[in-house]
Amino acid sequence: MRETSLSEPKAFFDELGGLHDARIIAFSWSSEEKVLRIGIDDLNSNFLDLPEYQGLRPVEIAFISVTYLDCDMQISRENFSIYDMEIRPKEGFLSVDISCAPSGYFKCRCETIRVIDKAEA
Repeated sequence: MRETSLSEPKAFFDELGGLHDARIIAFSWSSEEKVLRIGIDDLNSNFLDLPEYQGLRPVEIAFISVTYLDCDMQISRENFSIYDMEIRPKEGFLSVDISCAPSGYFKCRCETIRVIDKAEA
């Protein structure tokens, strides 16, 4: 596993199309660590069936030092995915809004974001 702390998270996720169509396979919250973790089946899913597709890349996205978390998920289907992810850098923190399909959202404020690759190197 390789872990990367993102220096420019907005640019990183914008280049990936806001993670549109990335399937959420897990999520967890640690109030002790103040970390929100979201497991994604394929970081490159927005480009599936396009020449730009770089292959399957399962990851965990960790939102570190979360000071605010608002989540509304109704898990009524077998799977759900990210519709859009928006990151707005603010003074000293990142404001993150994740819209899900068919419905729901995650909103948080955090200090940093890390991406942990789950595929075998």
